[in-house]
Amino acid sequence: MIKLLILDVDGVLTDGNKIYDINHTAIYKKFNDRDFTAIKRFKAGGINVIFISGDNFNESMAKKRNIDFYCSRGSDLSLDKSRYLHQFKETYNISIENMAFVGDDYFDLSIIKKLNYTYCPSNSPQILKDNCSKIIDVKSGEGVIMKLYDLFKKSGYIKDASEEDVLELDKKELTSKEMS
Repeated sequence: MIKLLILDVDGVLTDGNKIYDINHTAIYKKFNDRDFTAIKRFKAGGINVIFISGDNFNESMAKKRNIDFYCSRGSDLSLDKSRYLHQFKETYNISIENMAFVGDDYFDLSIIKKLNYTYCPSNSPQILKDNCSKIIDVKSGEGVIMKLYDLFKKSGYIKDASEEDVLELDKKELTSKEMS
């Protein structure tokens, strides 16, 4: 049974494109809002959802949405996301068998090779497609997590969350408060 959904951000929740300022700081990324609804549905259905990314730009967005964030680009500049698996086991009190991961690029391969439930968008590199459990039939940034939610529901990995529970989670997000 899946209890923790680990999501790469750029190229999964976004189309992978970024706009940089003159100092080469990312200033714009385009997210698909349906994915954030799907994340709330996962959480309301009892599955923890976390982000892991090599880009700290994503941390403030994750905090505003009450999603735990881990930066995979350590002080050694390594992008090995699998090195966090032990920490996830301890923090969320689960085994590796209860984790699922969605990634889109070569830097996700280390974690994909160590988990049983792994997914990638349809426009991922062939090496990821060859190593993932399932290719999600949606391109990066076009509702990958919403499609994954539907797959989980169809496979019996999750029961559909109530509308009330999803709305309650939405109210707790800082982004919802900022929009009102």
